[in-house]
Amino acid sequence: MTVITTQRFTLRPIREDDAPVFALLCNDVAIARNTARIPHPYSLDDARSFVKAISAAFAAGSEYAFAVTERGAVVACAGVMPGEASEVELGYWVAAGARGRGVATEAAGAATLFAFERLAAETVLAGHFTDNPASGRVLAKLGFRPTGETCKTFSVGRGGKADTIRVSLARADFIAPEGV
Repeated sequence: MTVITTQRFTLRPIREDDAPVFALLCNDVAIARNTARIPHPYSLDDARSFVKAISAAFAAGSEYAFAVTERGAVVACAGVMPGEASEVELGYWVAAGARGRGVATEAAGAATLFAFERLAAETVLAGHFTDNPASGRVLAKLGFRPTGETCKTFSVGRGGKADTIRVSLARADFIAPEGV
């Protein structure tokens, strides 16, 4: 089993028994609006479907999503999805009660390091909606730089497309956050 340990958190594969916690935490309009695939409202059935799909993807090596836990409690989710060539896409969200404590930076940093070290990625890509500058600051702390591309990304939680700033990070430019 792939487990990542940072100074404050454990990132572990998402399990079937996580579904009720994911249903509770992801039923947050701020999470849904700032991600592409999370609907709002978010039900227990949504969480069960996600857990089943992500477990199969993890086993197949097509996506690696981790429950970010602090003292055993899920506080966030971070993961990477291999793409073309040696590129990997990063995504993450943080539960309402854990925001503002550096969780996103540490968890996204750990997932990025996983992409470089375990998946042999040369480049990690990410994006953030233009009305979510906090996510842009997290990515900048890790060394991500704008690609110059702003595109429209569909967000299930928004029910439509929103302007997205694309960023990338080359392995040599990665700035591991403290604790990773």
